[in-house]
Amino acid sequence: MNTSKTQSISILSKEIVQDIENKNRNKNLIPTGFQYLDDEFSGLSLGELVVVGGRPAMGKSQFVINLVAHVSQTEPVLFFSFDLTSYTFSARLLSNKTGIPVQNIINKALHDSEKESIKKAAQELEQSNLYVSENGLANIEETLTIIREHVAVHDTKIVVIDYLQLLSIGKYNNGREAEVSHICRLLKMCAKELNICLILLSQLSRAVEVRGSSKRPQLSDLRDSGSIEQIADKVWLLYRPEYYMIEELDDEEFTPSDCILMVIVAKNKNGKMGTSYFKRDVPFTRFQSIQKPGEAFTFNVKRLIELEDPNKKDEDDATVPF
Repeated sequence: MNTSKTQSISILSKEIVQDIENKNRNKNLIPTGFQYLDDEFSGLSLGELVVVGGRPAMGKSQFVINLVAHVSQTEPVLFFSFDLTSYTFSARLLSNKTGIPVQNIINKALHDSEKESIKKAAQELEQSNLYVSENGLANIEETLTIIREHVAVHDTKIVVIDYLQLLSIGKYNNGREAEVSHICRLLKMCAKELNICLILLSQLSRAVEVRGSSKRPQLSDLRDSGSIEQIADKVWLLYRPEYYMIEELDDEEFTPSDCILMVIVAKNKNGKMGTSYFKRDVPFTRFQSIQKPGEAFTFNVKRLIELEDPNKKDEDDATVPF
């Protein structure tokens, strides 16, 4: 009997006990850089397949670019940009780092100060652990080969594929749904075998658009779903109510939906499910993790003086803004 790939549960359980006693950080966890997504839903883990789904215009690519900008500061990342050209991807990353709208960067409609900001951001990216593959064939076997090479050479920890519906096997005669399911199984096995986290972007079906008043996505909306929801370790569904002219969130405070992105954790094998909230800037360059939409603002504590005496101003600065 070949026991070269077996491990004793006695040893494995002792390792967990030792980690607990020594208060060691879980080496398999990788923070996304988004505080509340990490705190509430454990961020990312090695060996996982994470599916990020959304309808067009929800901001899937830019949200994941924001995530990658955080993670690549500490971990090697490989990004398969099947949907975007490498030039557009780079422009979006520079947009994220500078806050300059991506269309201004692409069209070169920039002030001198913005040009300097981009140059500085580009210099910072020279130290980045981020690699981009613009593999035009989008063939799953070639994609897996590139992943294995990068893991061997760069010790890659995070792989992003944008997006699932552009991947194919080649000659496959069992229907598209079966093909997508097979692709997902291959990616899941790859993530586990290489001990990496594989983030897979996916389109959602038009069922979201024809649904009643609520356009909140759900697992069954995964396009060509088949067994995607069964194979994935985590499923994050992106939702912007304002896109559907829904002016308020369905919370108790009826919070305005302006610039709010909801990441619905619809599946989480090793954690809880729920919703993580984000506030985006107007040009979609940056997403900020927030605890609750109604708390997505700041004020100066010194202004509390005026609640006691409206005529009393802080002696250091009588014009401190809210």
